[in-house]
Amino acid sequence: MDLPTDDTSPAPSPGRRRSKGGDTPEERLARVAAAAHWCISRFGFRRTQMADVAKKAGLSAAALYSYAANKDALLTLAALHAMGHPLPGADALPVAPWSIAKLRDMAEADVARIAHWPVIARVLKRRARPTRADLQAIAEEMYDLQSANRDGIWLMDRLSLEIPEIDRLWATKGHGATLKQLIALISKAPAPGIAVDVAARNAIEIMAWPSMHRHRDLWLRPDADEATIRKTATAQFVGAVAAAMSID
Repeated sequence: MDLPTDDTSPAPSPGRRRSKGGDTPEERLARVAAAAHWCISRFGFRRTQMADVAKKAGLSAAALYSYAANKDALLTLAALHAMGHPLPGADALPVAPWSIAKLRDMAEADVARIAHWPVIARVLKRRARPTRADLQAIAEEMYDLQSANRDGIWLMDRLSLEIPEIDRLWATKGHGATLKQLIALISKAPAPGIAVDVAARNAIEIMAWPSMHRHRDLWLRPDADEATIRKTATAQFVGAVAAAMSID
């Protein structure tokens, strides 16, 4: 799949020289990658322009081309940043874009890591009815994984709306797989009259804001510390799922 790109403007490599501000090319590239992730994960790939990323990174539009060959290269940098992969060195600048197939292969390996939930997998394998202690362990695992991987989750969520290959991956092995696991969990002992799929989706939403989205919320910045926020979120998750399963 070919994504729409800005025109590529040739630019000299920045080499290893420091800027007037004293930062190195590697440090500026890291700023570009973070800015690309910030813009693309919020506005989408199609709406993000090279000028948007340059402004966010504190560079001129012309200087940006010394670090990213074109708009597709910004997507590559955003993905590397989001998933915690090393960025290219100064001798590889400007960064060339990866193909969608290569990005998808990297994302598939990262999604397998993000969506690996050992606790819920063990509970699902047991024939016994889950306990509140089981639900608490699942909630803590979910909160911690989502919190630690929120940059990758934000980017995958946004790209799934624009890139079919990413959408299929995220639906089957990422977000969709999480929903499937929670549906299976609640289906082990659903309360009478409960819509299992709705209950599972609601449980995900209960956890999503405190573990991830509060970091981007412009309207509410909780005064509580991280431990208290985690405790609140997991307690609400356990309460919702326990009610859906009639667990005391």
